[in-house]
Amino acid sequence: MSDTRWGFVFLLVAALSIFAGPAWAQSAQQQYVVIYVEFKPSDTKAGSRVLADLASHGLNSAGFIRFDVLQQVDRSNFFALFEIWSSAQTYAAYKSSSATQAILAQLAPLLEAPLDERDGNLLEGSVTPRSGHAEARQIFVITHLDIIPTFVDQARPVLNEFVSDSTGDPGVQTFAMLSWTPTTNHFQLIEVFANQQAFDAHVSAQHSVDFRSDLQATIGAPYDERLYQFVNR
Repeated sequence: MSDTRWGFVFLLVAALSIFAGPAWAQSAQQQYVVIYVEFKPSDTKAGSRVLADLASHGLNSAGFIRFDVLQQVDRSNFFALFEIWSSAQTYAAYKSSSATQAILAQLAPLLEAPLDERDGNLLEGSVTPRSGHAEARQIFVITHLDIIPTFVDQARPVLNEFVSDSTGDPGVQTFAMLSWTPTTNHFQLIEVFANQQAFDAHVSAQHSVDFRSDLQATIGAPYDERLYQFVNR
C-alpha cells in the first residue's frame, strides 16, 4: 500500500476513534440511582426497617460504592434512596438478585405509591464521601428538574454554571448534577449541606436567585426541591 493510502487509513481510524470515544466512556460510567419511596403513614416505622435491610444488603453487594437511606424533613413517611454503583451492569445484577427481590417484596405492601426510580449519570460536579460524624446535622437535598425538551440546550449552561458556583458556598459538601438516562431533559441536583443554616445561606445567595430566574422560562414543571436527613449507618 502506498504511503498516501496508509496516511489516509491512519487519518480515518483516528477520526473514527474520536466519535467512538464518548460511547466507550458512557459504558464505563458509574451508575447513579435515586429512588423516591412513599410509605403509608401508619407503616412508616416498619418501612424504614425494611429500607435498613435493603441498605445492609446493598452494602455487601458486588459493585457497591454508596447506598444512603434518606428521610424527608417535612414528611416523615417520605424517603429516598441515593445509590452509586460501579456500573449499570453491577446495579442490574444487584437489583435482579433473589435477595433484593425478596426485600422489595416485603416493602411493597407498606407503600402508598410505587417506587419511583431515576437512574442516571454524573454530568457536572462531584459527590464527596459521607461525613459520618456530621450526619445528624447534614441536610441532603434532591431536586428534580423537568426541562422543556426544546430548551435543553439553553438550560444546560445555566445548570452547569449553577453547579460550579454552588460548590464554593460555605457549608456545601456535595453539589452535583445527574442526567436521567431514558429522558435526557430530566435532571437531578444532588446537594449535601453541613446544616440547615448552610442550606438557607445557599438558597439566599445571589447566584442561586439568578439561577432560578434564568431557569424559569425553560422548566416544564414546578421546581421540585426536597430536603432529607440521613437515617442509615
